Amino acid sequence: MPSLLIETTLLVIISLTVYFFEPLSGDWLAYYHTGIKQFEFWRLITATFCHTNINHLAMNLLGLMVILGLFLDTFKKTSLMPLTIFSSVFIGLSLFILEPDVIWYVGFSGVLHSLFSYGVASELYQKSKWGVGLAIGLMGKIGYEQFFGAQQSTIDLIGAPVLVNAHLYGVIAGVIFYSVVLLKQKKNITIKAEKYGHD
Repeated sequence: MPSLLIETTLLVIISLTVYFFEPLSGDWLAYYHTGIKQFEFWRLITATFCHTNINHLAMNLLGLMVILGLFLDTFKKTSLMPLTIFSSVFIGLSLFILEPDVIWYVGFSGVLHSLFSYGVASELYQKSKWGVGLAIGLMGKIGYEQFFGAQQSTIDLIGAPVLVNAHLYGVIAGVIFYSVVLLKQKKNITIKAEKYGHD
């Protein structure tokens, strides 16, 4: 729990600090396709912590708290920083490779979807009915966004278009990361079993 508290606090502080130094921080840290083409690879990660306005920032930080609350037991055993960094890079690279027409992108929402899908994957692995319901809800949301786009109220609130594919890439990133963690755990269990089996 202490590490979760520390990492959550760090994510909040980074986001608040980046916002405090806007618009300068956005110029240097936001996702810009042209910047990444010029080897400014840090933007793949730092874009996550940039926001369009205070509403965007507040909405994402609230979302972070809600998701951590929903999957508290899962994230007590998971380091947030590696998942956040992996998801940010995965989302950024997906946009860069698959959607070169996307010139600019900021926000934590893609990573929030990654955290959520990670939590759902954990629940499903534990055969939780709660996880099944959450998985259906998540797939419904992603499917709706793919066909109809984001809610107009959200667009008005953050003062910018919502890049719904970042949410899709975030969900995929969360599932991949959970799969890797699960494989690593199983490998460690196998190694321990073999070790004690030889003793």
